[in-house]
Amino acid sequence: MQLFGYSGFNLNMTFIGLILLISAKSIAQENPKVKDSTSTTFTFSDMSLPDPESIEGKYEYDPRIDKYKFSESLDKYNIRYPMYLTPEQFHELVRKEQMRTYFKDKIEAISAKGDEGDEKKKNLLPIYYVNSSFFESVFGSNEIEIIPQGSVEVDLGILFNKQDNPAFSPRNQSNLTFDFDQRVSLSLQGNIGTRLSVIANFDTNATFDFQNQFKLQYNPTEDDIIQAIEVGNVSMPLNSSLIQGAQSLFGVKTDLKFGKTRVQAVFSEQRSDSRSVTVQGGGTVDEFEIFALDYDDNRHYFLSQYFRDTYDESLAQYPFINSNIQITRIQVWITNTSNSTAGLTNTRNIVALQDIGESDPDNIGITESGFITNTSELPDNSNNRFDPERIASGSGFLNAAVRDIGLVNQGFNIPNINEGLDYSKLENARLLTENQYTLNTQLGYISLNQKLN
Repeated sequence: MQLFGYSGFNLNMTFIGLILLISAKSIAQENPKVKDSTSTTFTFSDMSLPDPESIEGKYEYDPRIDKYKFSESLDKYNIRYPMYLTPEQFHELVRKEQMRTYFKDKIEAISAKGDEGDEKKKNLLPIYYVNSSFFESVFGSNEIEIIPQGSVEVDLGILFNKQDNPAFSPRNQSNLTFDFDQRVSLSLQGNIGTRLSVIANFDTNATFDFQNQFKLQYNPTEDDIIQAIEVGNVSMPLNSSLIQGAQSLFGVKTDLKFGKTRVQAVFSEQRSDSRSVTVQGGGTVDEFEIFALDYDDNRHYFLSQYFRDTYDESLAQYPFINSNIQITRIQVWITNTSNSTAGLTNTRNIVALQDIGESDPDNIGITESGFITNTSELPDNSNNRFDPERIASGSGFLNAAVRDIGLVNQGFNIPNINEGLDYSKLENARLLTENQYTLNTQLGYISLNQKLN
């Protein structure tokens, strides 16, 4: 009982537990009726403490018995009996120890924070070794090192749509689709031996294609004929001001050396172009060519096919305009989109004829023996049978019904005359004033101040 007075020490507490455990077992042996559940015992788990640094353990290979000997010594004195392992047991033990160390390092790298954690996370893959003398002779070493970096984000959702529409079949009233989106930003740097390197960058959110690069580079020794081989994104810089090199190439590049002669060859596709920018007065000046029709559409119109066919010929000696035509009077009507009735003289229903005055059969799509009466080059009402005088008098194949907006189709109810191609009717048209358009009296076209819809 005197031991209870030193309960503050762990050693004494251990002795107390042992005494109580022995006492409980002796009581149970003396009195078998006492159940174990009623006894009070203290148990302790196995504890493993590391050896102090003064104890040195090492493995030694004994070639006589072909086994590995493990011994522990303290100041050159063996403190335990040696342990012998076969080569297979030793290799298995080393493999397990390397695996335990590897996973421990990776867990510490992932859980580490700050600059130290970022440094450890740079390379989570081990260095691979290839047991091949041929591989080592080609790549200079038997090591393969891969360093990946980046992130992969995946968004996965489900869209369910249901419409209680009796017009649809019950099967088509509900729709279930998957919404999948991914964002990948990866970079890979690898070294195969000491001569082959791999560099790859891929980003789905990259602004330009040249930001995603892939390159294989093989660099043998300096005494080889092949100095370098590059596959992927390559460049061809030249140390010359007369001939410029090329950038952003994708293909194969070789660098060969024959004594003091060096040869560089590139077989690739160019994925960029060079441009020069001129700055004047604080702004950039860039020359480009574009058709006027593409630049300013729905504003410029030829008055007839004749003016369109002779436009280039008339401007062949610009600024001199080679044209014998002078337009003296014109009216321009457009659709009255505002439905304004102010000034009844400026609104009316009109019928527009496509080919009045045309003499070229190719322009109106009919033969000379049919509707062309005169093949002179200049436009004239007598060139074909769309003469307004004949329309007004009702003679010929056209009649006065074309003057009535409700009877236009009956007036043109003859073969080879179609609405929308040869003529068009427009109800509620509006007359433009002279200050709303510009007329070129020699070239035969008008330019509206405000383009049409």
